[in-house]
Amino acid sequence: MGIRIARAAGAVACATLVAATAACTSGAAAGSHAAADRTASASPAATYDATVNVDTSGRVLGTTSDHLEGLSFESKRLNSGRFDDTGNLPALLRNLGSSVIRFGGNSVDTSYHGITPRALAGLASLARASGWTVLYSEPLAHFDAAAVTHDAHSVATALGGRLAGFACGNEPDLYHVNGLRSPSYTEDAYLHQVAQCFSAIRAGAPGAMLEGPDFSGALDWLGRYAAAERGTIGWLGEHEYPLGCEVEGVPPQRLAAELLSVSLTAREDSFFGTVAAAARSAGASARLTETNSTCDGGGDGVSNTFATALWVVEYLLNGAEHGIDGMNFHGGLTGGDCEYYTPLCRTSGNDYAPQPIYYGMLFAHMLGDGQLVPVTASAASPLNLQAFALRPQGGGLRVMLENLSPYRASVKAEAGGTSATALSMTAPSLLATYGVRIGGAVVGADGTLTTGPPAPVACPRGTCQLTLAPYSATLLTVRG
Repeated sequence: MGIRIARAAGAVACATLVAATAACTSGAAAGSHAAADRTASASPAATYDATVNVDTSGRVLGTTSDHLEGLSFESKRLNSGRFDDTGNLPALLRNLGSSVIRFGGNSVDTSYHGITPRALAGLASLARASGWTVLYSEPLAHFDAAAVTHDAHSVATALGGRLAGFACGNEPDLYHVNGLRSPSYTEDAYLHQVAQCFSAIRAGAPGAMLEGPDFSGALDWLGRYAAAERGTIGWLGEHEYPLGCEVEGVPPQRLAAELLSVSLTAREDSFFGTVAAAARSAGASARLTETNSTCDGGGDGVSNTFATALWVVEYLLNGAEHGIDGMNFHGGLTGGDCEYYTPLCRTSGNDYAPQPIYYGMLFAHMLGDGQLVPVTASAASPLNLQAFALRPQGGGLRVMLENLSPYRASVKAEAGGTSATALSMTAPSLLATYGVRIGGAVVGADGTLTTGPPAPVACPRGTCQLTLAPYSATLLTVRG
């Protein structure tokens, strides 16, 4: 898990408080997508106007792919018997595309000693049944070259084409904090040790892709690592928990306000851009191999609520606009591992229930694969409106709209189409822990989702007109 290192915020308009009584001056988030933020004292029952304009011929800001929404788990859970093709887990994974399941976390360096043959067979069957690939971490803090070579060979042989790649260790920049190295531990020492680990992996799995460094979110070691490992790694992986770790005792309403604020979005704009630039210098793709709202299991009353479903839509698409190839959201499946932030929680046997954040990941995935193009939003009212526009691979236009305020939004979306349909993600309240719905439907016990029909939207003269409920997200599919 990551410990968030404080970073200076970029230029921001204000921190949007999601309570009805919040107030700040108008402005927009730094970054490429549209964000119209207006807050003032107003009645939650009121409706305010907003305009969204899509530049379909503008430069491509970024891309979305079928592996944007991934999952991450502690390595120590691999031998639990939960990762196989029984139960509804394969279907729950397939809902999110053909993405990446990552194993690592602190336990890979503290309590993991390799995968058992039985667990490996189950993992291979899960990967085949779901269509996902596996990013597998080897221990680095207590490194044994022979053991790593043997383990990597076994994993690569069993997974075959379902292997995404290998990593070494977890958050080595915090080894001195976690008691795994002395306070004098340096990046030079780490680079030497990770080279030994990579060599041991290659000895057992010569053609496998390598990923690293899985730093904690601090950026001071990242540039040098990228330069040193250019041509060695295929993915440059970094961790991020935007709310940090010190959330105990903080009121959920305050945490939700920060999670959905324009100021946090601006900080993430800067973070995403730095990680993507480092990846380019390494000749690699950028991936957040471990992330979530807040670390150490999350914050009760916010990480397990609808607020994170709304947040994760913006977080994923904002990252994609800034060059992030994918994100792995950390969580647990087994025993007492249903942490507040986990996307999936075990119900019985090998069956799992999706949590609110999973619905947000699923809704973002429903935007599809394609190119993200510029979109601007304006609102002369107390709204926090986020907008993203996508040209899908098969043609057409889709627009993701999020109303992150307690007021209704009457939106005119200038998208150039002749008609459109709208599918919405809603919940009983911002801090609801259950009742999240997409198109009026919930994910069934078998892991599948069958939504109701999308609502028709009129688009006279190319301007689609629709009303967004408070604290909701809507996927607009434009025709013509």
